[in-house]
Amino acid sequence: MKEFRMRAFFGILGLAGAGFMISSVSSVGGCSSSNGGSTGTAGSTSTGTAGTSGQGTAGTTGNGGNNSGGSGGGGGASTAAGCAVSDLPPPPAPLIADFTAVDGGASIPIGGTFTYHSPDAAVAPTATVTNGGWHITLNAPGMTDPQYIGVGLYFNGNANGTDCIDATQYTGVKFDVSGSIAGTGCTAQYSTNDSAHSAVSATDPKAGGPAGSYAPQAALTVTSAVATVMMPFTGAGAPAGGSPATGIDKAKLTGVQWQFTVAGGAANACMVDLVIDNVSFY
Repeated sequence: MKEFRMRAFFGILGLAGAGFMISSVSSVGGCSSSNGGSTGTAGSTSTGTAGTSGQGTAGTTGNGGNNSGGSGGGGGASTAAGCAVSDLPPPPAPLIADFTAVDGGASIPIGGTFTYHSPDAAVAPTATVTNGGWHITLNAPGMTDPQYIGVGLYFNGNANGTDCIDATQYTGVKFDVSGSIAGTGCTAQYSTNDSAHSAVSATDPKAGGPAGSYAPQAALTVTSAVATVMMPFTGAGAPAGGSPATGIDKAKLTGVQWQFTVAGGAANACMVDLVIDNVSFY
C-alpha cells in the first residue's frame, strides 16, 4: 500500500512503509475484540499498540492488541504466540455482518465493530448502524504529519476471544460499499487481518507477529452507486504488501478493516461519507 497505517486485525495496515500510530478503538458486539485491546465485554474501549511502517494497528475491545506467548512449562519450551486454535465461522456463515438490528446493533456473530485513529489525528471517524447499513463519516483537516483513521470488524473464534477464525473453505471477503471519499491527499484502503500480521503483545491472545507487523492492504475506490467489492485472500486483486512480507493466513483470521489516510500537510483534508453493508466470506 502507499501510506496505509492501521492495525492488522482491527486494525488494520500498510501500503507503503511508514510508522504507525496508537489507535483508540471502541467495539460494538458481544464478543471480545481484536488487535489492539485487551479482552473484555462488548462496548468497552481500549487503546491499541503503536504500529510500524506501512500501517498501524488499531486497538480493539476484547481480544484486541498484540499478544505475547507464554513460556512453556517443564522442559522450558516456549508456547507459540498467536491463536493456537481457529474455529470455523458459526451460523449464519458465510455472513459476517449485514448490520441488522441483530448483528449490527447488538452482536455480530463472530465479533464486533471498532474505530481507531493515530494519536496525532485531528478527529476520529463516526460509525453508526443506520437503516440496515454501517454509516461511516469523517471530516479530517490536514495536519503536519500523516493521519491514519479507520473502522473495522474484529473476529473471535470463541467466547473468550482467544481463538481466530478459520476461513480456509472460502476464497475471500466481500462487501457492499457506496458513498464518497473526497479531499486532497485523502486515500482509502482495505485489509483482511490475521494473527501473523498482528504484533505480539501481552494484551491480545490472537496476535502472533513480530513488532511492527501490519496486514497487506488494497486501495479502495468508492462511488455513489452501491458496488460489491470482492477481496480475495490471495492472487489477483488481493491486498498486497504488509509486514512480514507474507500472504494472509486465512486459517487464522482476526478481522477486517477500512482505513482513510490523510497525507501530511495543512493543505490536505479527508471528507468521508459512506455506507458499508453485507460483509461476508465468499
